[in-house]
Amino acid sequence: MKNKQKENLVQVIRTNDDGFVKQLSTLHTEDVLPSCTERAKDDATQNLPAPDTKSPIHFEFLTARYNRMVTDYKSNAQRNHERYHANKDITEHRDSKQRLSAKLEETNNGLRIKQRALENLKSYRQKMAGYQKALFGIVLLSCSEAIFASASFQVFVENLLYSLIIGATFAVCLYYSATIGARVLKLARNPWQFAGIFAAILLVIGTVFYTLGYFRLIYLNEMADGGQIGYELSPIQFSLIQLFFYSCAILLKYFYSLDKYELEQYHNWKEAKQGITKLEKQKKAVEKELEQLEVNLKQSLIARKTLISQAADVELKINMMYHEAYQNYVKTNLHFRSDKKIPACFEQRDILPPLTLYFQDETLLTFNEDDAL
Repeated sequence: MKNKQKENLVQVIRTNDDGFVKQLSTLHTEDVLPSCTERAKDDATQNLPAPDTKSPIHFEFLTARYNRMVTDYKSNAQRNHERYHANKDITEHRDSKQRLSAKLEETNNGLRIKQRALENLKSYRQKMAGYQKALFGIVLLSCSEAIFASASFQVFVENLLYSLIIGATFAVCLYYSATIGARVLKLARNPWQFAGIFAAILLVIGTVFYTLGYFRLIYLNEMADGGQIGYELSPIQFSLIQLFFYSCAILLKYFYSLDKYELEQYHNWKEAKQGITKLEKQKKAVEKELEQLEVNLKQSLIARKTLISQAADVELKINMMYHEAYQNYVKTNLHFRSDKKIPACFEQRDILPPLTLYFQDETLLTFNEDDAL
């Protein structure tokens, strides 16, 4: 936005300069040149300058007139401090660049720390990935009995929907019992304790599965209208099958689930991952700001150099008008002189006093750009 305003300002000033030069050209053509012609004629009637005159005294009026034009332009242009403002822009750029560079270095250091943490905690992410892959099997195996036996809950309730709700509730209970069972197994200090705890869990859950198997037989007999279903079944058969599935679920939970410390380290991995994402965005923003900073300075210096160059061009146009007026004076004076002689001052190539120009100094276009590095 700042650069756009600067570009607009340069365009406005260029337009103003063009208007100012147009006014000067009109003044030069319609006022100064006619006055110069009349002055040359008047001097020629008296054969002035004298043939032996070597000083530029007879056209100092031109010097004064065009110096006033230069001074008027200098006052209107108000570009005397462009070099100062350019160096100020460079100083501000340097300070901003140092601040942003320090921020970028801080961000890079933060990224290196987070990346090292991410690498060090990678094993916990892999453990969580393994657990997440095993989770479906854990849920399915631990809840399978409730899924298969949900219809048999109609022994207690007549409505199938209620029996399904009871079955879903029982499935959740079985899953959490497997979770608790795996945690209890991790408390075992030796294989004997492990085997004892595991057997105790299976005994408790086996009793539940045996009861469910008994209900399932009642349900199957009812579905067979009180007759026999064609082959002999026992609740033990159902309970053994489900105990096998449930044992697999507990063992999967035991080997794949993370303990408290591992969960904390996994959360640290997630935080490091999120931190890296945040810092990478911050790094890109700072790098973009640094890049834009360079562009802003470059455009600002170009704009200021353009303003100074425009002012120098206007002065050169005034200087051209000045020399044109002088040549007009010389030509007219020689044409109307009665002595037909050429004054010595007309033969001197550098006799015309130079105008006081303000914007021709090349140092005005030399800024302290090394300070921006």
